[in-house]
Amino acid sequence: MSDLVDALGNALPDLAILAVCALGFGLFGEAVAWLSNRLWFRRWGGRTPFDDKLGDTAHASLLALSAFILALMVTNGFASLARTEDNVRQEGVAIHALGRDFDALGPPSAAAKAALAAYAADVAGDEWPRLATAPNTLSPLVGRDLDTLWTRLRALQKSLNPGDPSRADLALYAQRIESMRQMRLSSSTTNVTGEFWLILLIFVAVASFLAGRERPKRVGVQVHMIHMASIGLAVGLVIILDNPFRGQTSIDPAIIATALGP
Repeated sequence: MSDLVDALGNALPDLAILAVCALGFGLFGEAVAWLSNRLWFRRWGGRTPFDDKLGDTAHASLLALSAFILALMVTNGFASLARTEDNVRQEGVAIHALGRDFDALGPPSAAAKAALAAYAADVAGDEWPRLATAPNTLSPLVGRDLDTLWTRLRALQKSLNPGDPSRADLALYAQRIESMRQMRLSSSTTNVTGEFWLILLIFVAVASFLAGRERPKRVGVQVHMIHMASIGLAVGLVIILDNPFRGQTSIDPAIIATALGP
């Protein structure tokens, strides 16, 4: 199930994901309701008012539970997006601060500054697409840039006076950049498990099954399809928010690319 969701997220833009999920859930829910009425409930007549009341209660409870779970997932998705963007901005601040210290040290830091610039450019150009596509991975090119940055930074530190505060500051900024890079990988991996999608699909299927207790009429069919399509829209939003580096609703790599200046 997770592979199907990842494929949908990788193949389509955000608006298309919303449209496909809304249409898919609307048709799926109505098909289940129609089949349950035709193959099951028409064969079991003579229901009592208590039976109908029990069915209404179960139907409403399943829909409410599905909506509650989706609301939690959407809220978690927005919180994750905001948290990841904050981490990326902190990485950008660390890159800017390290570049500023390199500028203050003058020509001896030119090689280290070039490695830092290559890191920022490759993060935006090579690593961002890798984080946006399953399986999410870090860029080997950026890893090599980071190794080069550390090598040149250590050489620069050796050339500084032992009492120069820049010696410690340079390593502190580089460590922060490396740590934030690992946090980007953690944020890009799928947060919604396949079991969640399976359970949600079961809830929707059972609710639609109970919606077929009465022979479907035009208005009822339309209302039920709209209801299921609304659930599909929420599902599409969860898919969109699940990876903050993918699609139109994503974090702009320009935060890193322009951290050293235009």
